[in-house]
Amino acid sequence: MATRPWNARSLFLQLDRELARCKRDNSSLTVMVSDMDGFKQINDRFGHLEGNRVLRLFAQALKDSCREYDYVARMGGDEFVVIAAGLTADAAAKKAEQMRALARQAGSDVCGEDILSLSVGRALYPEDGKDAEQLLAEADRRMYLEKQKELSYKDRRSYPRMKCRVTIELQTETGGTPLFANLTDVSLGGCYVETSTILAAGSKIKLGFSMDDASLSAQGVVARLDPGAGIAVQFREMNREGRETMLKILEFVQKTTTFYNNRYLNSLSKS
Repeated sequence: MATRPWNARSLFLQLDRELARCKRDNSSLTVMVSDMDGFKQINDRFGHLEGNRVLRLFAQALKDSCREYDYVARMGGDEFVVIAAGLTADAAAKKAEQMRALARQAGSDVCGEDILSLSVGRALYPEDGKDAEQLLAEADRRMYLEKQKELSYKDRRSYPRMKCRVTIELQTETGGTPLFANLTDVSLGGCYVETSTILAAGSKIKLGFSMDDASLSAQGVVARLDPGAGIAVQFREMNREGRETMLKILEFVQKTTTFYNNRYLNSLSKS
């Protein structure tokens, strides 16, 4: 077992080795991708030294809780990956819950309060993917969806923002030809769009996130204009149906971004 900083090549190589063994033995493999919720708050309130203590405590506890032939990798920041062979779906679910408990305990031990939680996404070979890229992408996608679903809708400022690069369509309330722009980050509360188009603060716009699915769209208001750079958009208040649509949009954006990111990382691992 190993714990180490993010290294795309070493992670892909380890996963490829495990997958080759699983194919020979006709056995299963579980990939778990996790990300801490509340870690930024720890750094902001208690300082980066305490944040580093939390990471060390959690990494050690995670390592101690895993079997000797499991692989544990820190992906940089507060993200961790676990590769575990032979786990059933029930055992993987229990392992994910154990990981959440370890994160809560690390946050409590350092900060003296219940401040930290953990979002975990799981992917199982061969059901969810046949290669390293597919399994990591699916586990990452499920992790992010879990993170979004656990958000409190009462405080949009607490929503984590997902970095991305997806081409979207903008339509102003006055109509006219739709504009194409680059979506660079998004959350349930709003997004940032790179565009040279001048749209005054307060302008109402419609955003289309998929060129193939018109239902993946949202209404918003320009909250800030950065001339020549882009606009910050705040989404309108949503009812239950609107929030469900927004979760589908986030899933689409995450899946699309992850696909291209992992394809790039995979090309690096082969170079």
